[in-house]
Amino acid sequence: MYSIKKVSELLNIPVVTIRAWENRYNIISPTRTDGGHRSYSEADIEILKWLKDEMNKKHIKISEAVSLLKQRKNSITKSGKDSPINQFSYHDDLIDKLYQNLIALDGEKANALIDLAFSLFPFETVFHKILIPVLCRIGEQWECGAVKVAQEHFASELVLTRFQQFFRILPIRFHTPRAIAFCPEGELHHIGLMLFCLFLRNKGLEVIYLGPNTPYSGLTDIIEMKNISIVSISLTNPTLTAELEDWIKICKEQFSNIKFVLGGGNLDLFPQSLSPYVITGDYDDWENWFASIINNSEYLA
Repeated sequence: MYSIKKVSELLNIPVVTIRAWENRYNIISPTRTDGGHRSYSEADIEILKWLKDEMNKKHIKISEAVSLLKQRKNSITKSGKDSPINQFSYHDDLIDKLYQNLIALDGEKANALIDLAFSLFPFETVFHKILIPVLCRIGEQWECGAVKVAQEHFASELVLTRFQQFFRILPIRFHTPRAIAFCPEGELHHIGLMLFCLFLRNKGLEVIYLGPNTPYSGLTDIIEMKNISIVSISLTNPTLTAELEDWIKICKEQFSNIKFVLGGGNLDLFPQSLSPYVITGDYDDWENWFASIINNSEYLA
């Protein structure tokens, strides 16, 4: 958290100007210290910086810059997803800054930037267009030795916490299918699976998330006990497909109406027998898949 004097120094904006923008346009809401002094977050600073940059680049007044910010928020909220008009180099800016904060192990700044992103974009956009790309970049840098294991783990855990927050607050709707989601034993990559589960939760489904490295033993008991209709699986390692094929065959013999959906990396290397269950990471494909499930009444029991 920063004092107004520090914010003024960082952004080269007079203290009196910051107070005027805050009071007149309600663009930021700093907290107060025990002594009553303003305390600004990283997200507040990012908003002020964006407004100043817009004024300088476009030679416009503060009122016009504030109007642009509000228009962006409103248009993105109404559209539900990005369009060429809504697309904003700000995505890249946030990714770059978030990447730097994560590899610096600075959780406070990283969370403040994520808070800012959620204030500007629908949560699906934040996850798909900002958080997942950041994790992919960190993963690539880890593979080439530019990022340490501890940095990669720190970033993954921080983002996973954000997923879990939304899992808790998204409501479950009655009369929708119930799902379980897991990565088979030996598979540890589950960020994509969490993203898909967040999609399902946003559709109102109850999702029992079992996570990575889940043994097959006992899963059919869970499917029966919880009346599961959808099984979502993420897999990147082709050497694990034979056991998966066998398990799916067992499940289909025991539960005739169950639906499987399979995602992950290296899907082109998987056997043809699994292809009916494969879905890409494209959001539109998820929507089309979901529509086919909901329109099929046998999965709504």
